[in-house]
Amino acid sequence: MLNRYKGCLIGAILGDALGMPHETTTAHFSIDPTFGKAHKGHPNHNLLPGQYTDDGQLILIASRILAEGAWDNTSYAKELLKTYTLQKFRYPDGTIFAACKKMEKSENLTGSGIYSDSAGCIGLAVPFALAYKDRKEMAKDLLSACMVTHTHPGVHAAVIGCALLLNTLLETSDVEAGFAALRTAAENMDPLLAGKIANGVRIEQTGMPTPDAVSILGNSSSIYHTLPLAVFFCRRYYIPRELLGISSTCGGNADTVSLLCGAFSGARFGISSIPGELIPTLERAGIFADLAEKLMNREVKILDEESGE
Repeated sequence: MLNRYKGCLIGAILGDALGMPHETTTAHFSIDPTFGKAHKGHPNHNLLPGQYTDDGQLILIASRILAEGAWDNTSYAKELLKTYTLQKFRYPDGTIFAACKKMEKSENLTGSGIYSDSAGCIGLAVPFALAYKDRKEMAKDLLSACMVTHTHPGVHAAVIGCALLLNTLLETSDVEAGFAALRTAAENMDPLLAGKIANGVRIEQTGMPTPDAVSILGNSSSIYHTLPLAVFFCRRYYIPRELLGISSTCGGNADTVSLLCGAFSGARFGISSIPGELIPTLERAGIFADLAEKLMNREVKILDEESGE
């Protein structure tokens, strides 16, 4: 179980770092995942190979809060605002940036969410999937966390659906049950998203070449592109190395797409499935490994604290 927990969290961060230099670019597919540096003038050109983006920053903030106990929206919002005011965000998602700007101006930390379908907060699905055993409680707290920056129902459906997918994989190792959980969440919360995901599955089943599928599904930062494309990749590529290589070089929102694929692969196969030569040069890999263990044991810690032990 710890192998899969570490795989899920580190896989997500590694996928983000792999896709970092390819964000906003055109697709140039490769099955060999390698860390790279963004070209001069690219929004991520100041980052080094192996460093993660703003998606990884959100995952780190949320993981640390969850590892300490109960979820706290105010603490989360404060950390986002602090990162924003110190200008430490790494090419922030526009919706995250706008929400933080609104927080600063209105001083309303938890009521400044923006109605946007960007995939900027989908990374929250990863630490929440690791931290909760009760899926209803997970969905309730995760929805609350999403609302800090994103108020769009499609985003809520995507983040909760992804968390249920990963949580199911971690607990049962049943891939189809995981995808069924994602599909059900989408159908219940946003039929448009459910239709987009179903279309991604249908396109994969036809055997359509990957470049053509990406053109049809789209690779923008919209949740209606990012999630269906990630589902397409996860269903087509079973070998983790190939999945990470292809997803991280798909262009557009490559870092977030690859983050989701890395989390999926790690939850499914464990940390041992992640290309071993990449982990030593992944930013803060040891910290994320420690956080994965803390998240796995989080509910035991909470019960001990409540009983006074």
